[in-house]
Amino acid sequence: MSAAGILFASFGVLMLMGAPITVALGAAAMAALYSLDQNLVTLVQIAFTSVNSYQLMALPVFVLAGALMEHAGLSRRLIALTESVVGPIPGGLAVSTALACVFFGAISGSGPATSEGTDAVHTASRPGGEPEAGTEDDNAAESAPGDSETEQEESEYANLAIAQVSHYVNVRQEPNTESEILGKIYNGAVAQIQAVAGEEQDWFQVISGNVEGYIKSEYFLYGDEAVEAVDEYVTRYAAVTVDRLNVRQEPSTDSRRIGYAGQGEKLKLLEQQGDWMLVQYTEDQTGYVAAEYVTVSEEFLYAKSIEEERAEQEAQRELARRMAEQEQAVPENTVAAPLTPPAAVYTSNEELRRAIVDYAMLYLGYPYVHGGRSLAGGTDCSGFTCYIYADFGYSISRTPSGQYSSAGRSIDYSEIQPGDIICYGKSKCTHVGMYIGDGQIIHAANSRKGVVIYDAGYDTILDVRNVID
Repeated sequence: MSAAGILFASFGVLMLMGAPITVALGAAAMAALYSLDQNLVTLVQIAFTSVNSYQLMALPVFVLAGALMEHAGLSRRLIALTESVVGPIPGGLAVSTALACVFFGAISGSGPATSEGTDAVHTASRPGGEPEAGTEDDNAAESAPGDSETEQEESEYANLAIAQVSHYVNVRQEPNTESEILGKIYNGAVAQIQAVAGEEQDWFQVISGNVEGYIKSEYFLYGDEAVEAVDEYVTRYAAVTVDRLNVRQEPSTDSRRIGYAGQGEKLKLLEQQGDWMLVQYTEDQTGYVAAEYVTVSEEFLYAKSIEEERAEQEAQRELARRMAEQEQAVPENTVAAPLTPPAAVYTSNEELRRAIVDYAMLYLGYPYVHGGRSLAGGTDCSGFTCYIYADFGYSISRTPSGQYSSAGRSIDYSEIQPGDIICYGKSKCTHVGMYIGDGQIIHAANSRKGVVIYDAGYDTILDVRNVID
């Protein structure tokens, strides 16, 4: 039998016997070599000569080069350059790969090494090696809501940025320090990153409140660091629920009045002390208000436009003017102004739950606005559940992690009822939605989809919170 016959026969027998493929290949090769009428030393020399190739030995080195380029950011720039030239045309990924090989090959001088190194560069430039035509999240946008196999949800704060400045920094119309100032963003205020801009890619295009413009990225905490720290930047406010409420110097009705606040006005809450709350009355003056006449809400700080800055300064002047008014001239009035009566009197929690869900469904299709302050104008996932419940008289946290830790009580998913809040995440709550029954939720999904309905199990459920009973 020829050496080739012995090779294939030995390999087939060993495979049928269940030998590992590496053992089968090695043993079959040894059997075939032994059948040859040649000196084994000569065969070893031939094998060594075959692998003693510059091109072959260069491959690991250029894989290392690709890894170094990835770490230094050179690979992303190389791919970005080629894609900017040929990316928009059909088959842009293949053409950009070939064009990248031209640049890489000019450095390496090796065809096999160029192929291997460029593959490493291309893989490095897209985390996970996703195809240019669409990442998993992009393709999920084309699938029906609730397809858990293809849906990969954005984090609640995927594009969050938190201002880290000594006082404030200007928001500008263009990504340079010479352009028009549109507003100011103060320390601790949050923004949503829209894009990276500037010649050095060192500016963020952001939206914060009613202001959209450009700020240098060095003034922000962003990425995973911002997600971890976001709960520290929620501001609590005491909203006055009566016609006129005194702000006093000490937590006592016998204490001197320093001013007053009208119904609907919000004062920054510094500390809750039983029946009294310490609030920031003016920029340099604190005081106390009676806790029974205010409701507590949580909000983020946002950038202020030039017009908003002027309006706030006028409001501060009005508060300062009130400090000079005598209490006898403008007495406290703790009678609450009449509110619009509820549309119905709920005879059971089940009826209340259905009303909450029906109300939430009115906002189906409304936009997602990161940090948004109203249901009508658009808000994010935790804002959606927070404001829905607020309109029914419930006060819950403004953040996903806050709702996970303090909204109502924790229950098992088997006990879930319409109106309950589902918290999603693995070790940290990053998203929330409202259960509407039949295994579905309504939630503010992300900036592309807005308020939509999904299957409740589309992502990992961390907890279920019962706010109502």
